[in-house]
Amino acid sequence: MVKNSIFLFVFVSLFLSCTSENPDVVNAEPVGDKVWIKSESGKKTDELKANASSEGEKKDMMSKALQTLQASYNAAKGKVPGVDDVTVLLDDNMNLLIENKSEGTTTTTQANLKSLDTDFKNIEIFSDVQGHSYPGFRVKVLPGKAKVVVLKNGVKDKELDYLEVILADRTDVHHSISALTMAAQIAQNTMPIGVD
Repeated sequence: MVKNSIFLFVFVSLFLSCTSENPDVVNAEPVGDKVWIKSESGKKTDELKANASSEGEKKDMMSKALQTLQASYNAAKGKVPGVDDVTVLLDDNMNLLIENKSEGTTTTTQANLKSLDTDFKNIEIFSDVQGHSYPGFRVKVLPGKAKVVVLKNGVKDKELDYLEVILADRTDVHHSISALTMAAQIAQNTMPIGVD
């Protein structure tokens, strides 16, 4: 009996130590819409320089990548039921917040970019063929990492092992997957960008 109790205690302790909480949300800012700065010279190289992120500014690079997700949500507004006024935000702790204001309810989905699985083999893309009404995708949470938290009007509603995004167009799905995984790879220091 004592042996079973010790085993149970050790198992529960190990299990709890393997899961982590999302870091607090600090200085969350909307990623904004994509804006392409034209150069006075008209040269493409000058335009690329003008639109590049500052070297070493991880948050800026992640925000620019996530602008694609914001644009995809803007395109889905009014086309996908329940997708209305969506704002994509990023904070100092690399928390991605997707805030959707619809029919008097604000639903906020919070995922830490360091927790998301960026392996394309593990990203589930779904379509109406699979019983879904609209195209979208799910990005899983890495084992032992902070779960995705869903809040309704600021109150925790549920925790999930995945981040789910529903959009109106398949092209937007593919672009958003690339943008989201890029942002997560920057957060996880797995993208070769020359940043410490």
